[in-house]
Amino acid sequence: MPFNQELQEDLINSSILRSAFFNYFYRVFNNTADESFIGVSEKYLTYFNNLKDYVESDEYNNACKIFEKYINDEKSAVTIYDFLQRLNVEFTSLFLNGMGNVPASASSYLSSDGLLKGEEWEKVTSIYKMRDFQMPETIKAPEDYISVEMLYMQKLSDLIGKLAEDGDINLLEETIKDQINFSSNHILVWIDMFSDAVYEKSITINSNLYAATAIIMKYYIKYDIELLKEFADELNN
Repeated sequence: MPFNQELQEDLINSSILRSAFFNYFYRVFNNTADESFIGVSEKYLTYFNNLKDYVESDEYNNACKIFEKYINDEKSAVTIYDFLQRLNVEFTSLFLNGMGNVPASASSYLSSDGLLKGEEWEKVTSIYKMRDFQMPETIKAPEDYISVEMLYMQKLSDLIGKLAEDGDINLLEETIKDQINFSSNHILVWIDMFSDAVYEKSITINSNLYAATAIIMKYYIKYDIELLKEFADELNN
């Protein structure tokens, strides 16, 4: 079956952006920020604002405003060191403080047995194995941790771009289907609970970065599913 050139280019170009978005979410929620993070968020502001036309949500619009406040704070920081220290205190307060922290793994929200490596963790690790995905050794978190899942989404997005470039339609359709299923049947089941919990606590500690990104991420994932479905439909026509 011949590959429509316009569709091929759209898949390649969108995969570059999709991969970048998932990488950003991975970086934000994976660990405390370092100097390499400074200036990164500003690159995404225009893209996140452009999504307002597709998302059509007051909650999303407000998150973009908070995101812009974070960027302004970052740009006006007196010293990078002090700004990073503040960011790291926010990250620690949200995710690392033990009692009262925000759980960041799917099992924390979905496992009926209450185990950190529960039923949902088993599902996720099984999916990773089928896709030969291994998280970096530097990540000290369970496989169903939010940052690991965003990294997996990035890898799938990269693969979709490569398969589109190669013109491998069968594998391309299969990979798009797998990403839709992972997002729809797993991430969507818990992302609202996680994002809302992050937002609520972030507001109490005046953390604009995490408050904004948590909400933007949950809406972006829902948008991404619809985008992939459109691509899947076009490939089948």
